[in-house]
Amino acid sequence: MRASREVMAQRHDEIISQTAKMLRQRGIGGTSLADLMAAAGLTHGGFYKHFESKDVLVAEATERIFGEINSRFEARTHSHGAKAALKAYVADYLMMSHVRRPELGCPIPSFGPDVAREHESIRRTFTDGMKTTLALVSHGLSCPRRERRGKAIELLSLLTGAVLMARAAADAKLVAEIIASAEKRATKLIDERR
Repeated sequence: MRASREVMAQRHDEIISQTAKMLRQRGIGGTSLADLMAAAGLTHGGFYKHFESKDVLVAEATERIFGEINSRFEARTHSHGAKAALKAYVADYLMMSHVRRPELGCPIPSFGPDVAREHESIRRTFTDGMKTTLALVSHGLSCPRRERRGKAIELLSLLTGAVLMARAAADAKLVAEIIASAEKRATKLIDERR
């Protein structure tokens, strides 16, 4: 018996959800189709009923990850203002829970390094997500408009680099130093008026 469209849509959504988590935990190379399908409660053979290729799945999951993160950022911007939203984004980004639980966080420090070696469709989707994040970051900066794009890139680079370093460090004291240093510099970047 063929599955209904609704069931197929639910399975498709579950595969994307599991992929979004697994990509951030294991990276692209460490995320196998067999593991993804098992995590979604499906057989490996059913994958091609939902996706043309792993590249298509990774691009779709990447779009979802950035979409969810950027939607929360936008909602805070509308409810609390651009600067408050940016400060909240930075605070969330540099929380130890984000360092320790990559499957729930930003894809840039999680599997961004993998993306450079991937298919153009994945790179394009990843780039689009970063551009949206950078635009949201730039709106919350205090500096003149002409300087915002560069400072937004600097701030997002600071955040992703700090989280990447903190995840790699096996020394709790060093992790705390990395996060504290990033918090201090991020606050300065947000509030700088020149």
